[in-house]
Amino acid sequence: MKKFYLALVALAVFAAGSAQAADQGVKLGLGGYYKAGFGIIADDDDGATQPQAQDRRNHSLKQDVEVWFTGETTLDNGLTVGARVELEGQTQSDQIDETWMYMKGSFGELRVGDEDDARRLKAVVGPMASKVFSAADPDDTMLHFSNNPLTQLTSYANNTAGVNNTVMKVENDSTKLIYMTPSFNGFSLAVSYAPDASQDMQNNGGLTQLDNDGGNSEAFSVAGAYDGKWDSTKVMASLGYTGSNNETASADDVNAWHAGLGFGWGAFMVGGSYGVLNDGLGSDLDVTNFEIGGTYTTGPYTVGLGWSHGEYDVSATQEPELDVFMLSGSYAMGPGITLDAAISYDDYDNDGSAAAGSGLTATSDYDSTSIMVGSSIKF
Repeated sequence: MKKFYLALVALAVFAAGSAQAADQGVKLGLGGYYKAGFGIIADDDDGATQPQAQDRRNHSLKQDVEVWFTGETTLDNGLTVGARVELEGQTQSDQIDETWMYMKGSFGELRVGDEDDARRLKAVVGPMASKVFSAADPDDTMLHFSNNPLTQLTSYANNTAGVNNTVMKVENDSTKLIYMTPSFNGFSLAVSYAPDASQDMQNNGGLTQLDNDGGNSEAFSVAGAYDGKWDSTKVMASLGYTGSNNETASADDVNAWHAGLGFGWGAFMVGGSYGVLNDGLGSDLDVTNFEIGGTYTTGPYTVGLGWSHGEYDVSATQEPELDVFMLSGSYAMGPGITLDAAISYDDYDNDGSAAAGSGLTATSDYDSTSIMVGSSIKF
C-alpha cells in the first residue's frame, strides 16, 4: 500500500508540474537509474573455531534504484534556475535521498538543499569499468557481495560499513548552502555550509534545530579541482576538507580529508584517491582509506582492475584492515544500458584477539572470492 501511495504522489507531482509548465516556464523532467546484480561468494575462509561469516548466505540478489524529478529554465537575463528531487526506488527510512534548487550563470552556481558537501561534489576517484560493481564506493550506489566482519559495524556514522570509501560522509545530505565557481583554465573551487546535521528534519514548524543535541553540525567544507589536458594527456585532480562541530557531549569533532588524481591517454584511464575520516568511529578513532584503479575501453567494452585498502580504528588497541581486489568489465548494450560482470577478492585482517564490531563474537581473519553479474539502466 505504501508503494502504491508513493506512486500516486509521484504521478500527481508530474501531472501538476506538466499542467503549470506554461505559466511557470519550467518543464518537469524525469531521470534516474536502476542497478541490479547477482553475486555468489564462491569461496571463503573465516576460521574453524571463530567463523566470521557463520550462518551467512553465500549468494544474494541486490538492487539500487532512484527516480529523479528535475525542472530547469533560463530567464531572459541569462540566469538558469532549476530544482532536483531524488526519490529512492525502494521503500526505506530515507525515502527522498537528495533534493535541492540551484541558480547558475557567469558567476558560477549556487545550490540550496539536501546535497553532498563541497569535498564530495569535487572529489576525483580512480576509474571504474563497471557501473554496478567496484573495489571502492565513492557514492554509495555500487553493489557489493561480501561477508567481511566490517559490514556488521554499528557505529560508522553516515557511511556504508564494510566498504572502503575515500569520500566519506560527515553530516550526510543535511540541508546546506553550496557555491561552486566557474572553471578557470580547468581550475574550480567549491564551498558549502550545513548549520545542522538533521537531514529531512529542518521544517519543524517555526523552530530551529536544537543546539548541542548530537551530530556533526555546523559543517564547513571547501574543495578545489582541476579538469583539463596537458598535451594529449587528460588530467583530473582534487583536494577537499570538511570540518564539523560534534555536538555530542565529550566527543571529538569529526572532520574529513580527500585527495584524488587521475590521468587518461586515449583508451586508457588510471587514477586513485586517498581519504581520512578523523574521529569517525569515536574520539581518536579514525578511518583511513585509499584506492587505485585502471581501465581500458575499446568500442562498447570496458575492462578494469581496482584495489582499495581500508584501516579502521574500532578501538584504541585494534585496527582491522580490509583489502579489496577486483577485476571487472562492462558491455554497453545501448545508450545508458550496460551489462556488467566482476570477480572480487576480499582480505580482512582482524588485527587482534577482540571482535571488530558491536554484537560480534568471532575474532578470526576472513577472506572471500565473489563472482558477480549485473546490469545498469540510466533513464
